[in-house]
Amino acid sequence: MKNIIRITVIAALAILATACNKLEKQALAGTWQWTCTSGSIAGVNYTPETEGFNAEIVFKGSKFTFYKDGEKVTSGSYRIDVSDCEVLTECGNATSCVLHLPEEQCEKIAKATDGKIVVVPSGSAIINSFSNEVSLTLWDNMIDGFSSAFVKKN
Repeated sequence: MKNIIRITVIAALAILATACNKLEKQALAGTWQWTCTSGSIAGVNYTPETEGFNAEIVFKGSKFTFYKDGEKVTSGSYRIDVSDCEVLTECGNATSCVLHLPEEQCEKIAKATDGKIVVVPSGSAIINSFSNEVSLTLWDNMIDGFSSAFVKKN
């Protein structure tokens, strides 16, 4: 009897983990336009206006593509850590999770934007649909607390 209960619990957790991962990927799917990067002890704030370029990141299925001024910079696969996903109710309708991107693609993004857009291999991602605007914040506490914010395009 204990084995049946154990198997049932494990199966239920596996189904829940898969469902969470699918929901996160659905929320992430689409085109996201860069709005700003901020952080560090110096309190820097970079925007498309101050830096003279636009950037977008597109998520589709398990793939992403990063563009600067409409030109493809890099692409690759990504994954979301289901175990690290949580709903942030104090922020309205927000979900936080760990977004894993290949280190090589993160370096290409940093190089193409002169370090103005911070995307790290295992960084926190917060998807917030608190208002009519859906935003994505890619956060890394390892690099002076930099975060890069994106708004989802319709």
